[in-house]
Amino acid sequence: MNEVFGIPMSSLATVLAVAFFFCLAISGAIWVRRPILARIGMRNIPRRRVQTALVIVGLMLSTLIFAAALTTGTTLNRSITSEVYRLSGDVDELVVPSGGESEFAGPSPGVTFPEDVTATIRQVAAEEPLIDAVIPALWQPVPALNPRTGLSEPVVNLIGLDATAIESIGGLRDVDGQPIDLAGLPQDGVVLGESTAQQLDAQVGDRLTLYVESTTVDVNVAAIAPDWVLTGTLSTGGESGLAMPLVRAQELLGRPGEVSFIAVSNRGDARGGLQHSEEVTARLNQALEGTPYRAIPVKQRSVEQAEQAGESFASFFLIFGLFSVAAGLLLIFLIFALLAAERKPEMGMLRALGMKRRHLVAVFLLEGLGYNLIAALVGAVLGALVAFGIAGIMAQLIGEFLAIEPAWRPRDLVVAYTLGVVVTFLTVAVAAWRVSRLNIVSAVRDLPEPSLPRAGRRWLVFGVLGLLLGGLMLWGGKTADQLFLFAFGMSLLPLSLAAILRRFGVPPRPLYSLASALVLAYWLLPDSLHNRLFGRMEGDIEMFFLSGVMMVAASTVLIVWNADVLTLLVGAFGRSFRSWLPAVKIAVAYPLASRGRTGLTIAMFSLIIFSLVVMSTINANFMALFASDRAGAGWEIAASKPPTNPIPDFRQALADAGIDTGGITAVGRVLQMGPFQAQARQPGDSEWSNYPVSGIDRAFAQASDAPLQLRASGYDSDRAVWEAVSEDPTLAIVDANTLQSGGFGGGPVRFTIEGVERQGSTMQPVQIEIRSPLDNRVRQLTVIGVIDPQASMLFGIYVSERAFQELFPEPASITYYIDVAPGADAQALSRQIEAGLIPYGVQGTVIADEIAEQSSIARGFIRLIQGFMALGLVVGIAALGVVSFRAVVERRHQIGTLRAIGYRQSMVAASFLLESTIVTALGVLSGLVLGLLLSRLVLFSEDFNESFQFESLIIPWGQIAFFAGLALAVALLMAYVPARQASRVSIVEALRYE
Repeated sequence: MNEVFGIPMSSLATVLAVAFFFCLAISGAIWVRRPILARIGMRNIPRRRVQTALVIVGLMLSTLIFAAALTTGTTLNRSITSEVYRLSGDVDELVVPSGGESEFAGPSPGVTFPEDVTATIRQVAAEEPLIDAVIPALWQPVPALNPRTGLSEPVVNLIGLDATAIESIGGLRDVDGQPIDLAGLPQDGVVLGESTAQQLDAQVGDRLTLYVESTTVDVNVAAIAPDWVLTGTLSTGGESGLAMPLVRAQELLGRPGEVSFIAVSNRGDARGGLQHSEEVTARLNQALEGTPYRAIPVKQRSVEQAEQAGESFASFFLIFGLFSVAAGLLLIFLIFALLAAERKPEMGMLRALGMKRRHLVAVFLLEGLGYNLIAALVGAVLGALVAFGIAGIMAQLIGEFLAIEPAWRPRDLVVAYTLGVVVTFLTVAVAAWRVSRLNIVSAVRDLPEPSLPRAGRRWLVFGVLGLLLGGLMLWGGKTADQLFLFAFGMSLLPLSLAAILRRFGVPPRPLYSLASALVLAYWLLPDSLHNRLFGRMEGDIEMFFLSGVMMVAASTVLIVWNADVLTLLVGAFGRSFRSWLPAVKIAVAYPLASRGRTGLTIAMFSLIIFSLVVMSTINANFMALFASDRAGAGWEIAASKPPTNPIPDFRQALADAGIDTGGITAVGRVLQMGPFQAQARQPGDSEWSNYPVSGIDRAFAQASDAPLQLRASGYDSDRAVWEAVSEDPTLAIVDANTLQSGGFGGGPVRFTIEGVERQGSTMQPVQIEIRSPLDNRVRQLTVIGVIDPQASMLFGIYVSERAFQELFPEPASITYYIDVAPGADAQALSRQIEAGLIPYGVQGTVIADEIAEQSSIARGFIRLIQGFMALGLVVGIAALGVVSFRAVVERRHQIGTLRAIGYRQSMVAASFLLESTIVTALGVLSGLVLGLLLSRLVLFSEDFNESFQFESLIIPWGQIAFFAGLALAVALLMAYVPARQASRVSIVEALRYE
């Protein structure tokens, strides 16, 4: 990983190193100048080992989150880049036909150009010392059959190579590392790629049958070589192939004097050549200027995409991990509040002896740093282990397409460690300053702080600063159309105003209740109303984190200032459990006596449950939408093939193969160009976006059950729109993603349409342009329909076959969609189609199975992220443990008094267990309700409804019950030990305890 959130890792590491040493310098200066303060602070760490362990567990979580996210990004980055280097080998650039400017152009099946272009490239290479080799190659996908094993592959990349040119980069080698003499192969000899050999269960000496242009060609496996771009594996996770001499391939494919691309190797090895890629590409394109060809830095592009994938994944994990980090920061405040309460008499005595507040802050800073240095180290190590576990899960999910190899870099752990230490140090500093402000007399006598009719002066200062900051954020957010700043400012204003009014003696309960209710009301505003009141602003995934923090903060304030309602409820319903009523009342009343610590604990659980509920609910609704019965648009089977070996009549080809077509009710054909082989934009836009384009025939339009979210006026049905597009080359239909602006990690495949005006289910037609990157030909189209997201199989821009062929003479692939009669076995028919049409390279898949597999992978990733987010429950568990153990010590005298007046041991234990259960339940309930409310607002917001129209909110009660039950069960388990300890306190010793 080189960047995170757009910040270079090198810069981040430098800044964090400076901040880390600054923290150490401050602590070291205190230690040197006031060694007595260091001894006072550090002596407390080993005094209570269990409590120290809980503190370290809580403090380490932020570092663990950072380390796990960064290491996961490095793992994904390293896995993809290793695969890129392995497959690319010494090939750094490709020269391909392309008149456009797309960085994602590349060779296309069936598209060739004169081999004479190689002379131009070799002339450049002769003058450019950075170029090692120029290798012309001809490529075409062909079906292959191994008669010995009966195994076949519908797509095998046949590639012809200049045998002399490839020797300049070391030539081909077999799987044992032995050189292969490509020029010396027998006339029918081929070099098989390793993956192809595995798929066909082929061995050296096997005879294979290739189907080329409807004819069969027998070849002999002369050698088996590792997968490489020059043995036919052109992309990560793509089909592999076989290699033969270029002249033989040109003869076999009927393309004399033609090539598909020219591979260029830079000076240096597979990794070293990359550093010259920009210079070499520029030099080649300079020589090719004015021709319909250009050099593409394929290796550099693939490595950059790998790095972006790793950075996006790490950023994604960090965003969701921030909820756990926020909970960890709350735990720090709670820990130091409890430590201050425990040492209140001691601090009071120190203050009475002349110690200043800054000295108390220094004591806590040093103690906090002692915890922090250990916790961050443990967190960094555990974070790397968690990342390795994540890598193992990812390998199970996508190992079929990409080999996931766990990897870590010391820099990642150093960044995570220093970031964890710095963040925790700053939080400890604020917490230490907060606990140092104590009343000396009350502290010495261990009495509660005196309750003042109005807040201190600092609240006025904080309130004024908050108002100024909130107003500045409102102005900045509105000016820049940034929803994050605007919403942050709107949330600060009521809370800041409450702090100011509290200074002037306004009663706290109604004041804080009203302020928190206003914050909640703002965040729960419907999207349409918010846009009418404040205007439309741009927001991204960071709004998820901000909404969670602000809503949970407001909800927690509202709960802690109104939780005495629980006491009234207990009194009202107490007759049903009269014998236990005293224990229940104490369990309810005690948390209310310490609103600060209770609120912090509630907020921790609420934050984590909130994030899990939102993630689960939104995922459940999208899964239900994309995997619905209409996802396949009414088709049962998809039969895909490369553009070579054309099928004149699909039904007749099936009949000729001996396949019963009686169960087939409809067949539609779609010509396709992938997302990097076609471009689109709206007229007037300066930049083109990569987006897939498909051409449909009339049969596809007539037989599809593809619902439209919007259709232009004048069409009485969705099918009428599809039929009009199939016949009129000036019309088009687009998928709903084109209406969704913004989004996280949109990447290069992103095309959006502005100005679509809705009138119920109708729309005003809009103009778009599509372009072929090969020759820059442009076609203007009128969009008259938007596909409903339920038809998730359909993605891209759909036009007529005529319009498609005028712009793209050779499609990247052709797919036949097949509908079968009720009761027919789609699985069996799909296998028959693939086996019977092997000469054409047809791959048959059951659409429902493919959608189910994709949904399974998506659910696997969501559960992986949920598990990562659930690490935040560790914070809540640690908090409960610290609070519960502290409560036993703090209330020892109270326990003795209760036991003396007749409380049984079971009632004391029940009281402690109920306290933990009530606090946890309030946090869980708050997070659950807020999560469901926000999920509904997001899913039914205007932005989402531009693309997705959800009929009703689907709530995954099973997942929610699991997380809620887990939190409650662990809370009870964590409170059990201190509850049992409290119940066994000796009455005499407790009454004598001071």
